[in-house]
Amino acid sequence: MDKELIDVDTEQTISCLTLTLYHPNHQDQKLFRGINFSRKEEIKADAVVAFGRDYNVCRYPLLSNRVSRIQFNLQLFKHFNCSTSTFEIKNLSKKNKLYVDNLELDYLNKIELPKKCMIRFGDFQILAEIDEGDSDEKFEICCEKSHVSLVQDSFIPTMQPIPECGTLNAVEIDENEC
Repeated sequence: MDKELIDVDTEQTISCLTLTLYHPNHQDQKLFRGINFSRKEEIKADAVVAFGRDYNVCRYPLLSNRVSRIQFNLQLFKHFNCSTSTFEIKNLSKKNKLYVDNLELDYLNKIELPKKCMIRFGDFQILAEIDEGDSDEKFEICCEKSHVSLVQDSFIPTMQPIPECGTLNAVEIDENEC
């Protein structure tokens, strides 16, 4: 019985990165052809996971002419003296900017992914959500497809102040002119 308690205490949790993908042409079958949606995929902890147009190089191909051959990669890592793992993202496109939330990444720039963030490039939107784990052996990626935009338009129409009298640009019309 003591052995069972030890096994439970030493069991490692697996980091999981859930990616919800959206593209305005999501109904185009070939766009996400190489991605298995709604299924967790186990990946070795030392693997670098590439996203891009090149079906032979990228584990997650995004088959659009507006995507670079290798758009970006994700890699699991641990901070020094920390038991939990997290992810970093690196932009590998010389042509396309990559945005993580509102931070613009140029070619070869990389950052740690926040626990929940929006990744954008071209017309693609990817909501990334991290469940941290402490496994040194593997991690999981689960891809979901969204049929609606993940980014809310931030357009706010400019409002003109209304004067205290309650009218704006009022034009006085003589009743006899009608």
